[in-house]
Amino acid sequence: MSPATPIITLGAPLIELSSIDSTNMYAISQVHQQLAVSGSCYRADYQTQGKGQHGRNWSSEAGQNLLCSYVLELKSLNPSKKWSPNDQKGLSAAVAIGAKAFFQAYAGDETSIKLPNDIYWRDRKAGGILIENTLRGMEWTWSVIGIGFNINQTQFNVEGTAPVSLHQITGKQWEIPRLQTELSKALNNSIQNWLKEGDSETIEKMKPLWK
Repeated sequence: MSPATPIITLGAPLIELSSIDSTNMYAISQVHQQLAVSGSCYRADYQTQGKGQHGRNWSSEAGQNLLCSYVLELKSLNPSKKWSPNDQKGLSAAVAIGAKAFFQAYAGDETSIKLPNDIYWRDRKAGGILIENTLRGMEWTWSVIGIGFNINQTQFNVEGTAPVSLHQITGKQWEIPRLQTELSKALNNSIQNWLKEGDSETIEKMKPLWK
């Protein structure tokens, strides 16, 4: 990593969308059209084709949850470094650490990371992460970091593992824009630490947080 670690600002600018197929799909299209600004966050009230790991859909009621995607251009972190696909493991770990820290601040210490990139409260899924990367040849150029958290929703039509929302855990209604700001802060902190500490140390730091 670069000795002079750059200051990143994930979450700015914030682009708010009422309804979209998927924030990740939208963000990727912005990258491909060369319209994306590194650090931008695309947040939607509703997704018609929300994407989860392994092609699964992410089902969510309109306006009830935190659904967003951040775009990050790797050369903005260190223009002289040739970022490779191997570096993606460190970023993935950093994002999981930041997402867990965000949710744990409100839901408490029973929050954990479940591999590959889910956030759990006890034995129930509270959130998920989907990172999709763009390569130019063998150089890693852009990362799209999709994150979804169940916030105020109380009924779920999902097969398999039972979801849980922050409202169900705390009994409180939450303001989504405020939580968006706090998630951005947590991610900026964890990614900044990754840039300082490197891949191996970041991955090791995540291991005790696994469930």
